[in-house]
Amino acid sequence: MDRRSFVKHSALLLAASMSSSQRMAWASLPPKRILVVGGTFFLGPAVVDALVADGHTVTLFNRGVTNPELFPHLEKLRGFRSPDANDQDLTALSHRHFDVIVDVWPNDPALVASAAEFLKDRTQHYLFVSSIAAYDSHEFAKADIVEDAPMEPWNGSARPYNRNKAESERRLHQIIGDRLTIVRPGPIKGTRDTTPDLLTWLLRAQQGGEHIAPGDGHDPVELVDVKDVASFLALAIARSLYGTFNLTGKSMSFREFLEACKNATHSDATFVWIPQQFLHENGLETDQALHTFAGNFPFWRPDPANQGLYRISSAKAFKAGWRTRPFEETAFDCLHDFYFAQDIDRPNFLSEAKEKEVLAAWAHTTPA
Repeated sequence: MDRRSFVKHSALLLAASMSSSQRMAWASLPPKRILVVGGTFFLGPAVVDALVADGHTVTLFNRGVTNPELFPHLEKLRGFRSPDANDQDLTALSHRHFDVIVDVWPNDPALVASAAEFLKDRTQHYLFVSSIAAYDSHEFAKADIVEDAPMEPWNGSARPYNRNKAESERRLHQIIGDRLTIVRPGPIKGTRDTTPDLLTWLLRAQQGGEHIAPGDGHDPVELVDVKDVASFLALAIARSLYGTFNLTGKSMSFREFLEACKNATHSDATFVWIPQQFLHENGLETDQALHTFAGNFPFWRPDPANQGLYRISSAKAFKAGWRTRPFEETAFDCLHDFYFAQDIDRPNFLSEAKEKEVLAAWAHTTPA
């Protein structure tokens, strides 16, 4: 499907996405007074949308710097957090109490803790968005990681983001206790996502023709729609679900993932599976660190030490009543933002010339 065809299908797919979101609402339950800390960047707006749709009274607390034009009809309290409790301004919250507080996305444990200390006696339910990155990196060699798996130690060898998320969780448990809900999403895709991973594959499929598919198609992929993360937070609030929940969607093979990209774009593209060693010999498999969000083949993680990263179990969340939308809706939102909503550059990690060169080289190594 080219850009013109995509535009033609936009209205129909958008209607389907909206009706799916409406089905997730828990409107029969009593509304609550909810404070969202942040709420205007990527996941935040999806959370606010879900809570407002459920009839809750939502207040936003933030600096008023990121997307201040959003939600003009909601109450907005201004201030800022700081790792140093003496250097933050939470005075707008001094005389306020809320049924629920949602902390959307920070990963500095000192920042997380300073706000939690201030707010702990002002609510009955505290929700925090963590990440599967909080798990001990050694766990990612295993499949079906569940919520009680070991977490990355504060003095571990993982990148700061991973250690910070894990430490933020530990400090929140100490401060909030059993009134805490933590969610651990995997890669979040869909509306407002600016990372080029899913977009890369959708645009390759949409372009048609031949493209490289890395490996043998058995490596796993796992992603979750931003609206589905928001819908679980709304569910946890409505049903007073406490504890920790993985939110990673359902794992699929790379072959299934590329077929889903083709189906979502009504594409006749051909993906040619080329082994990792051949890609390495031809200079296309050189930077493991870029496989997740960028690079020549985003989402592809062939290293056995990382195979479990895209095989995290969300069974606990599904058992609690969580439902996820079809991949086609996530793909639509991603493409819609690319074409209409955001200033997103077309990913260009793998040039068309280099891809054709390697495809031709591979064709010469395989029997006719």
